[in-house]
Amino acid sequence: MKKGILVTAAVLLFVVVCGCSDNDDENAPDLRVSAFRSALKNSGFAVSEGSTHQINPFQFIQNRLIDSCSGNNAGQPYKCFPIPIIPGEEDEQGRKQLGIFRLQPYEAIVYVGPTPPEADYFSYTAFLWVRHHDSLIEKGDWLFAALGDPLNNLTIKTEGGGSPFEKNTMVVFTPDQGTYKRIVAAAQPAGYPESMINLFVIPSTNPIPLAYLGLGPGSDSMMILVRTANFKNEKKGNDYLNNNAYGTVFRVTPDSPPVLQPYEQPAARDRNWQKETDLIPDLQNGLERLKTAILAQTEHVQFRSFESIRWFYDSRDVLPDDPTSPAYHQFVAGEASDTPYLRTAENGSPANFTLGMDDLVIVYGVNHAATGIATYSSLSAYGDWQTNQCDPPMQFIFGCNHNVWNGIAGMTSDSFVSNGKSSAEEYLPGDPVARYLYAVKVKRTCEPGEKFCVPVPQPGEDPEHKDNPYYGIGLTDPMMIGYRAYLNPATKSGPSYDDIVFDRAIWFKTK
Repeated sequence: MKKGILVTAAVLLFVVVCGCSDNDDENAPDLRVSAFRSALKNSGFAVSEGSTHQINPFQFIQNRLIDSCSGNNAGQPYKCFPIPIIPGEEDEQGRKQLGIFRLQPYEAIVYVGPTPPEADYFSYTAFLWVRHHDSLIEKGDWLFAALGDPLNNLTIKTEGGGSPFEKNTMVVFTPDQGTYKRIVAAAQPAGYPESMINLFVIPSTNPIPLAYLGLGPGSDSMMILVRTANFKNEKKGNDYLNNNAYGTVFRVTPDSPPVLQPYEQPAARDRNWQKETDLIPDLQNGLERLKTAILAQTEHVQFRSFESIRWFYDSRDVLPDDPTSPAYHQFVAGEASDTPYLRTAENGSPANFTLGMDDLVIVYGVNHAATGIATYSSLSAYGDWQTNQCDPPMQFIFGCNHNVWNGIAGMTSDSFVSNGKSSAEEYLPGDPVARYLYAVKVKRTCEPGEKFCVPVPQPGEDPEHKDNPYYGIGLTDPMMIGYRAYLNPATKSGPSYDDIVFDRAIWFKTK
């Protein structure tokens, strides 16, 4: 072979393997994808392609698809993977469009492409969506339970290492060891090193079944969700959300059913670390001083104090199909281990309130990001009423008598501080613990330029959602506050419930 031909061949090989081009265009397609698809087919797989798609729980509930917004993290977006239907499978109730799928015990879903743009957080998680086996209602029990620990920005393997954002990665969601090994073997000659390939196990084996796999009516349906929070660059974030081809999604099916090699459920990450009260001495006393100051400095004619309690069962307690468990077939609204979930309560029981024009709620507590136990934390205002639409008749395709839990407005910990000053210092000037605390007002209307305030719109007030009755909370609708704290850098999971100091709130009637 002549020297010029050798050079040309080498350049072409470099482009295919590295996905590079002379223009170094960040939007150029990764040429390895087609090589990977061919390698999978040559390895005895049928390959069908899906997509990535932003989802909006407010549209879903308005269109009578779901009966709850599932405690959506207010202001934070989600994407899913619409998975193609394979021959012999029916698209019941249009579930493909929603990213809902069933999986045979030897199949895999593969995502290959870039991770989201820089943000406080992202994760890829597979969820058990609806359980049909021995369901309590005819259409199936909506569980929305995580099938394992999320693959997040602190745990994901990416090409080249370093920052996890906007880096090429591969995530293989599968219940079968043999299928995973064959996919990895096909990926490497296509140019994807094993060091960038991530496994997300779909657990199926246990003394008690964890997931009922297959395509039949009694099989579980699933969803893969990509969560993100607080993009650092708004344009990049919007480009990511609006690009349905941001990465490539494959459904990979062996041409003939192999001998199954099911994975056991991986051990859960240990979320225990150190208690916030040990990290910051006098933290609990500082919180009491903050409560006293809030009550003294807020004019009112009536008040109610709220603590918070755990909102949901852990998904891991829901997955085993054990009728003796209190978590049996319980709806957990997308709970996953990257954060604790808390909600307002009184005397240890869930509680809510109404927010009239003359009402005010001051939410206060520990800024978990400031103590170092979380990457970011947040509060959100939710409607807390039930839709009361159940079988029969089937008013919603998924769900039955769940609380609406529509996250309307909220604030994250980066906004608990302004110009280096904690919101708690508005009430406790000079207090050495105030820097680790926060205090935020939740009311109907915030004054122009008012810091540390979350306005809660009524239905129809937001111009982008004026026709959606679920985007807003009416003056007489019951509502609550929900709390989260994402990713302890030390454990790479959400802080444990035992390590954090629970958030609080005070409702005031001001006139």
